[in-house]
Amino acid sequence: MPICFITYGCKVNQAEAQKWELKLRSYGYEITDKMENADIWIINTCAVTHKAENQSRKIINKAKEFGVKAIITGCYVTLKNLKTKEEKLIFLNNYEKDKVIDEFKPLFKSYKLNLSRQRAIVKIQDGCDHFCSYCIVPYLRGRPKSIPKEQIIKEIENYYQIGIKEVILSGINLGTYGKDCEELNFKVLLKEILKNTHIPKIRLSSLEINHIDDEFLEILSDSRICKHLHIPLQHGSNRILKLMNRKYNIKIFEEKIKKIVKLYPKISIGTDIIVGFPSETNEDFQEMINVIKELNFSYLHVFPYSNRPHTEASSIKEKVSEDIKKYRMDILIQIGKNLKEKYMKQFIGHKLQVIIESKKLGFYTGTSDNYIKCIIEENNLEAKDLIEIKVIKIRDHLAYGKVLKN
Repeated sequence: MPICFITYGCKVNQAEAQKWELKLRSYGYEITDKMENADIWIINTCAVTHKAENQSRKIINKAKEFGVKAIITGCYVTLKNLKTKEEKLIFLNNYEKDKVIDEFKPLFKSYKLNLSRQRAIVKIQDGCDHFCSYCIVPYLRGRPKSIPKEQIIKEIENYYQIGIKEVILSGINLGTYGKDCEELNFKVLLKEILKNTHIPKIRLSSLEINHIDDEFLEILSDSRICKHLHIPLQHGSNRILKLMNRKYNIKIFEEKIKKIVKLYPKISIGTDIIVGFPSETNEDFQEMINVIKELNFSYLHVFPYSNRPHTEASSIKEKVSEDIKKYRMDILIQIGKNLKEKYMKQFIGHKLQVIIESKKLGFYTGTSDNYIKCIIEENNLEAKDLIEIKVIKIRDHLAYGKVLKN
C-alpha cells in the first residue's frame, strides 16, 4: 500500500508531513514520491495566496479524477470548510490535524527508521496573532500554540539517532514560541536544545525582526546554530508597512540588520518581499528598491500581493494592476539574483560546512551552514554526511567545491 505525501505551502506543513512520514515508515508502510505509484495520497493544502489555493483545489480534484483514496488537511480545506461537504477523510486545522495518522494501523514495528529528507524540519509552534492586513493565516491557524519543549527535544534526538545532522526549527511565527506558556520563550527553547540534544546543526526558519534582540544574537554565536537568518521585510515603504500592520518601521529594521551583519559579517540574511500591495505607488516601489540595495540581502523571496478573504487589505480600493505587479516583480527578481551572486562570490577560496543531501550524475549536492547550495565531486560520501569543502567556483547560483580531508 504505497503512500505519497503531497505538501503545499510553508515549512510547518512540510514538518507535519515529514513527521507523519517517519511514523508511517515505522508502521511498515511504503512511502513513494511518485503520485502515480501510490494507493493513498496524503495532501497537506495551503491557502496563503490565490495561487496556493488553486494548486490545492486542483490536486484534490485530481485525486477524485484518478479514483485515489486521499486524506486531505491544511489551510485550504479549513478556509473552504470542506468537512461539511466531503467524505470523512478530511481534517481541518486545529487539533483535528493531529489525527491524520490515526487512519493507519501498524503493519509491523520497524526497528530501522529512515527519512527521505537529509535535513529534518521540526515544528515548534503553530498559529499567529499579529494579523498583518494581507495575511489570512491567523484565521486558518488560530492563535499561537507552542509544542512542549520536551517533545521538541525528543523529536530532535530521534532524528539525530537515525543519522540526521541538521534540523530546521519551523513555526507560523517562530519568535512567539512560549507565548502561551509560563517562563518559556524562543530563546529559552534554543538554550534547552543546545544543552539537551546532540544534533550538530540547528537552522531557524523565518523570524520576525521584532524577535531579534541582544540575547538572541548572543545565542546565535554558538557554532551549532547555522549562520543563516530569514527575516521578512515585506516592503521598503513606511507608508505601506503601516497599511500592512507590520510592527516596525524601516529605521528599526535597518538598524537591526546592520547590527547582525556587524557581529556576523558572513551571515546569510534573506527576506520576503510583497509586490503590488494595494495603493503601492512608483515612489513606494522605489523606496523598497533603495532599502533592499542598502541592506544587501543575500537573497530575496518575491511574491505578488494576493487578495485574501477576511483580511483588512482586501477592502483597500486602490488595487495595483497585474501588469504593473509583474513589471515590478521582474525588477526585484533580477535584483535578487544579483544580490545572491554577489553574496556567494565572496566565498570563493573559502571553507564551508555542508550537509550532503543527494547524488546525481556523479556529483553530490548539499546545503551549507549559510544556506548556499553546493556541488561536490567525490567518491566516498553519503547522504546526511556533514563535511567541510573549499569553494572553487560559483556558477548558476551554485557553489562548486572540493572536500577538505581531516
